[in-house]
This record gives sequence, C-alpha cells and structure tokens, in this order.
Amino acid sequence: MRSRFLLSAVVGLSVTLVPRAGASQINPLDLSALAGKAEAIVLGQVEGVKRLDADRDEITVRIADVLKGKTADKTVTFPITCRGGLKDFDPELKVGDKGLFFLQAIEEGKSRLAFFGSVAIFPKGGNFRVAGR
Repeated sequence: MRSRFLLSAVVGLSVTLVPRAGASQINPLDLSALAGKAEAIVLGQVEGVKRLDADRDEITVRIADVLKGKTADKTVTFPITCRGGLKDFDPELKVGDKGLFFLQAIEEGKSRLAFFGSVAIFPKGGNFRVAGR
C-alpha cells in the first residue's frame, strides 16, 4: 500500500515539476524589418528551381536590380525550405516568379535568405522585365 502511494506521488510530481517543451515560434517580419536584416536586396525573376531534398529547393534568380548591397553577378543562387519544416514562411517558387529577395551577402553568385520568409513575390503580370528575357 505504501509503495503504491509512493509511486503515485512520484509520478504526480514528475508530471507537474518537469518543464514542458513548448513549440518554437518564429514571427514573420514586416518589409522594413527584413530590409534591416538583409545585407543584399535584389529585384529579380526565378530562372531555375532544383530540388535538393524532401524539404528544400535551390533557387536561381536572374537579377534585374540591386536595391541594397553590391554584386557584379547577373544571377544569385540560394537554398529555400518550402516543404515541411518552416514551409509557411518560404513560398514554393516556380520558374518565372518575380519579386524581391532579401539575402545575406552575395559571394560568387551564392547566398542565403536573410530571414525565414524573406521573399516577396509579385502577382503575375508585374510591371518589370529582366534584361535578357
């Protein structure tokens, strides 16, 4: 009887005293906050999408204009998580999508997103063209 009470007490205390693991929460940033986190902001059009694994794609963007930072590169390539994981932040991009891309520094045509969700895609039929297209 005593051991049953002791076991119940231990189980009860362990359930109430053990810290609970909460889910991580990442809040989307507004455009001005994204601009502050980005080392480079480019206006461009998705030229290539290569599947890296079940969750990520490698995106190649033809650069129409550099709004922040510097690069002589005509294209930039970066990975994006668009399935599984943080899929609600980063869109699944398609060839032809046009938009703003908030990036870390561009080195030899390679970069990474500045923050989760740091892609702003324009609605179809936007008003700019990428040179060579």
